Amino acid sequence: VREGVEWVGSPGRLPRTPDAGDLAIVVNPGPQDQWEDCDKRTKNAGVTVFLNSISGGWTYELGGPLENFEQVYYLKRVSKGWVFRAYPGKWQALVEAPDGQTIALETYDERPLLRDVSKLVREFSFNNYGLMNDRYAKGFGGRL
Repeated sequence: VREGVEWVGSPGRLPRTPDAGDLAIVVNPGPQDQWEDCDKRTKNAGVTVFLNSISGGWTYELGGPLENFEQVYYLKRVSKGWVFRAYPGKWQALVEAPDGQTIALETYDERPLLRDVSKLVREFSFNNYGLMNDRYAKGFGGRL
């Protein structure tokens, strides 16, 4: 165990409640109730960080299941591109060009709706690159 690390394990077995001087790191919480439980148990911590891929079939808008948390680093795949944010920067809609470059189509001060970003990226890709922007089919875009 490294110096300063007091505990690693399940949130239900915390030896004490974190306080204002503590940094709480929650790694890959599962269903909604686990997020809420971890949030409740670390509420008094100085800083709480959730590291999560939001995978396994969970579908949230952009962000996670806790609305009161700020997404400081975010990268989510959408058809033909990405949604990206690195705090304190703005949210970005990125499209992948056939040559592999990423192009910022739009920036947002507030977290956008996933469906709006997906539509923007998909339509731009289709209108500008047509079928030549398919990263999965050999010969379409030449990246495989």
